[in-house]
Amino acid sequence: MINNTTKIFKKTILVIVLLISGSVMISWFLDIEEILSVISDSATMKFNTALLFFLTSFCLIIENKKGKKSQSIYFILTGIILLIGTLSILEHGFQIDLAIDNLFVKDQISKNSPGRMSVATSLCFTLLGIGFLGLKTRKIQFKKISQSIVLITMFIAFISAITYVLKIPAENKTFFFETMAIHTSLLFLFSSSLIALKTPNIGFIKLLFSKLNGSSLLRKMIPFILLIPFLLSYFLSDLIHKNIIEYNFGIIIYTVILILISIIYTSIISFGLNKSDYKRRALDQNIISKNEELIQYKIALNSVTALTITDNKGVIKTINDNLTKMTQYTEKELLGNDFSLFYSDHYEPSFFENILAVLNNGTIWEGELQNLRKDGTTIWVSCSIIPFKNEHGTIEEFVVLKQDISKRKKAEALLESQYVKQLEAKNKELEQFTYIASHDLQEPLRTVTSFSDILSTEYQDKLDEQAKISFKFIKQATSRMSSLIKALLDYSRLGYEQKLTTINCNTLIDNITKDLNTTISQTNTKIEAKKLPELKGYETAIRLLFQNLITNAIKFRQKDRSPIIKISAKQKGNIWEFCVEDNGIGIAKEFQKKIFAIFQRLHLKDEYEGTGIGLAHCQKIANLHGGEIWVESSPMKGSKFYFTILNE
Repeated sequence: MINNTTKIFKKTILVIVLLISGSVMISWFLDIEEILSVISDSATMKFNTALLFFLTSFCLIIENKKGKKSQSIYFILTGIILLIGTLSILEHGFQIDLAIDNLFVKDQISKNSPGRMSVATSLCFTLLGIGFLGLKTRKIQFKKISQSIVLITMFIAFISAITYVLKIPAENKTFFFETMAIHTSLLFLFSSSLIALKTPNIGFIKLLFSKLNGSSLLRKMIPFILLIPFLLSYFLSDLIHKNIIEYNFGIIIYTVILILISIIYTSIISFGLNKSDYKRRALDQNIISKNEELIQYKIALNSVTALTITDNKGVIKTINDNLTKMTQYTEKELLGNDFSLFYSDHYEPSFFENILAVLNNGTIWEGELQNLRKDGTTIWVSCSIIPFKNEHGTIEEFVVLKQDISKRKKAEALLESQYVKQLEAKNKELEQFTYIASHDLQEPLRTVTSFSDILSTEYQDKLDEQAKISFKFIKQATSRMSSLIKALLDYSRLGYEQKLTTINCNTLIDNITKDLNTTISQTNTKIEAKKLPELKGYETAIRLLFQNLITNAIKFRQKDRSPIIKISAKQKGNIWEFCVEDNGIGIAKEFQKKIFAIFQRLHLKDEYEGTGIGLAHCQKIANLHGGEIWVESSPMKGSKFYFTILNE
C-alpha cells in the first residue's frame, strides 16, 4: 500500500514538473506573461530555467531504465543541466555574457540581464546535476554527499518559496533570491525531493523513513519544525504589515509563542515516548525472564539430550557436547557435515526418504533409530526431528533431539528372546497336548462306536423302535465327535513343519477347481479368477484357505440361483490383498466377527453340514502369512471375503 502511494506521488510530481516547465517554454514563444510570472510584478521563470526543468523530469524518468541508449541519454541531459547551470554562475560571478541566456528565445520582459537565470537558480541546477551524477556512483560515501547536495537545493528552494508566501517584497530580499520565481522555487522543491527519494537506504532519507524510534521522533518533529514557525511568521508578518503591532513587539510575540508551542508539542511527544518506553521496559523484563527460563531449559536439555541444529538441507550448524559423546566424532568433524555420517545398514534408503517427506510437510517426526558411531559400532536412539519455519512459512532449519536407548533395547531384546523361547515351549506343549488329546479321544470313541454297532446288530430283533432310534443317535453323535476331533487336530497342525515356497495362485485355483469338479458341476457354479500373482507362502495352507472360501461360497448359495465366485488380487506395497466374492445368502453384520472363531456355526447342522472350523482355519492361515482376514456382507446380497498375505 505504501509503495503504491509513493509511486503515485512520484508520477504526479513528474507530471506537474513537465506541465509547468512545458507551459512556461510555450509561453515564452507566445508572450503569455501571466504564466511566466505567476505573481504580478514578481520574477519570471526564464526559458533556460523551464528547459532545464523539462530535462530534469526526463532524467528522473529514464534513471532506472537499463540499456546503453537510455544511460547515454541520461548522462547527456545531466551534462546539459550542469553546463548551463555552471555557465550561468560564471556569468553572474565575472559579469560576462556567454551567449546562453537568449540562445533559444529573446527575453524582452526582464530589465536586468534579460534571459539570465538568477544566482540561486543557477546554483540549484548545478547542484541537481551533481545529484544526478551521484545516483550513478556505486560508492556509498559519494551517494551520501550527493544526497546532501540535493537537500541543500531543497533548502534553498524552500526559503525562496517562503519569501513569496510571507509577501516579502523583492527589494527586501537578498540578491541571491531576488529573481527566483515562485514556480521555480516549487519545481526545485519537487525535483529535489524526487532525486532524494532515489536513495532511500542512505543518509537523511534512510533516517527519515526508518522504523527505529529516532526516525519516528524525527517524522513527528518535522511537521512542527516546518509548519509552526511558518504559520507564526505568516500571521505576525500580516499583523505588522497592517500596523496592528510593531515589528519589535512582533518578534517578542513570535519568540514567546514559538517557545510555548514547542514546549507543549515536545511534552505531548515525550508523553507518548514515555508510554512506549514503559511498554518496552516491561517487554525487556519479560524477555529477560523468558531468557532465564530458556537458559534453564537449555541446561536441562543438554544434560540428558544430544542436540543438533541443521539448515533446511540437513547440514549441521550447531551441536552440544552430548552429541560428540554419543557419536564419538569431534565438533569439527560434525559441523558442516550431514546425518549420513550416522546411517547404518539397518535401513533401506527409502526409509530416510520417507522421514524427509514427513518433515518437508512441516510435521514433526518421532521414532527410534539405529545410528552408526565413528568406531563402527551401533547404538539405538530415541529421535525427534522438529522443522522450524521462517516468517514466510518456509522451512529454515531442523532441530534434532536424541537420547541413547541402547540399554533399553538390549533389555527388550533379552525379554523378547526369553518370551519367544517360553512361547515356543508352550506351543510345543500345546501341540503335544492337542495331538495326545485328539489321539486318545479317538480310542474310546471307536470303542463306543464298535460296541453300539455290535449291540444294534446282534439284538436287532429284540430292540423296540425307541431303542433303534437311540442307537442311531449314538452312532451319529460319535461320528460327529470323531470329525470334530480330527478337525481340531488339523487346526493345530496348520503351518507345522511346512516350508515357504513360490506359489502360482492361478495354478492353485485351477487345481482346486479340478478337485471340486463334481460339486461345481452339480451346483452349476461359475468361478472367475482374474490374473492372480505369484508369492511366497505355505502352499498346502494357502490351498486350504482358497478351498475353504470356495466350498463355503458353494455351500451357502441361494436356492434360486447358481453360485458365481469371483477371485481377484491387488498389491499394496509388500502386501497382496485377495478378495473372494460370492452371490450367496450373505452374513448379518453382528455375526461377521463370530464366524472366524473355532467351532462357531450360524446354522443348524441339518441345514448345512460341516464342523464350523473352516473359517477359523482361514484366519490362522492368514495370520501365519503375516496378514488378516475379514468379510463385507449383507443378508441375501452375497459376501466379499478379504485376506492379506505379506510377500517378503
